[in-house]
Amino acid sequence: MNINLELEQIILLLNQNKFVEAHDVFEELWRDYKKDESTREESFILKAFVNGSVSIELYKMQRFEHSLNVWNTYKKYEYLIDEIDSLNKKNYQEIKEIIYEKREKYIK
Repeated sequence: MNINLELEQIILLLNQNKFVEAHDVFEELWRDYKKDESTREESFILKAFVNGSVSIELYKMQRFEHSLNVWNTYKKYEYLIDEIDSLNKKNYQEIKEIIYEKREKYIK
């Protein structure tokens, strides 16, 4: 599956600091991808992004422990971003960079 349009929308949302909205789009994609055996592995990357994006928002809300818990889920699957063979890999790598950039900005 090629979900570049959705991923480009997510990139815009993240760049606008709309972490909850990005989370919602990621979650919708993740639900679709986890149902299909051919995209199951890729669904773990989307699951990572679901958690990575919302961890920043949780931190902003001063829900530090919960933010750390979901960040750890992101970290659990992060390695797949560089290892997977996917048409979406370029966007995944860009999203990863944005998440780290935004996390650094908000979480000191």
